[in-house]
Amino acid sequence: MVRILPPLNALRAFESAARLRSFTRAAQELNVSHSAISRHVRGLEKRLDVALFRNIARGVELTANGHWYLERISPAFDLISEATDGLTDIPAGQVILSCEPSIAQKWLIPRLGRFNDLHPDVRITLTVTDRLANVENHDCDIALRYVSEGVDVSGYDEISRAPVYPYAKPGFASLDPEDLDLTLLARQHLIQEHTGILWPMWFRQAGVVPDAPLKLSTPLDAVLGIEAAISGMGAILMSAELTSVEVEAGRLVKLSDVGVQSGGYYLLTNDKAGRRKAVKVFREWMLDESAAWRSV
Repeated sequence: MVRILPPLNALRAFESAARLRSFTRAAQELNVSHSAISRHVRGLEKRLDVALFRNIARGVELTANGHWYLERISPAFDLISEATDGLTDIPAGQVILSCEPSIAQKWLIPRLGRFNDLHPDVRITLTVTDRLANVENHDCDIALRYVSEGVDVSGYDEISRAPVYPYAKPGFASLDPEDLDLTLLARQHLIQEHTGILWPMWFRQAGVVPDAPLKLSTPLDAVLGIEAAISGMGAILMSAELTSVEVEAGRLVKLSDVGVQSGGYYLLTNDKAGRRKAVKVFREWMLDESAAWRSV
């Protein structure tokens, strides 16, 4: 039986653009130009004599025929990928990881060289962003995100739920971590994270009622906040996985063993991608690397 198949490149272009809902992102995924994606899709539409996409103000969207076609050919590409992966015992290929900037810079990137040494045939493509990740739409194979306390994390792999502790530059405000006067700490400049609630939570946890309004900074993200603390601008509340490098280098000191739980970092893996050997070994490596934080 002769199969009626359109050109494979046209099918790949359509499947990627339809799944990602974007010609631009499909071009990035397949490492081709935007015009190449458009040309392949238009050629496929002409060959099939149906419209698969319609133009809208913010880009393109699938037609009913486009949805129907995607639902049927996308699993075929998954099967081809799984079959190809099954022919080798050595993990290989690309793993697309979406990661928040703070954990990427302070924890992941300093460790990635070790993974490359263990698995030289696996290529990690890192996308650094703090926007929501949709792994089921194949935005990525794995996403590493901070999840606030109380949010349902069913199906996620825990990387760390380490509490946040106060850190500062050595000698900051002449505070002595060995004999810290918490009332004195409450009078110092305090670097505030984006929610603005952690310092009040921490002082309540420590059993301290400040004798004056807290001197909170303009909210900063984690990376900028750590740099501000290193420069002596104030004390900061941060989890150990984001400060370990700075503490080991002597740029920050932990001021107190009183910690407060505010959330944690979790891995979410695409179900289909998670069956690939490369994705499996990377997920397992991430869990091994972070094992110490889960016992904090």
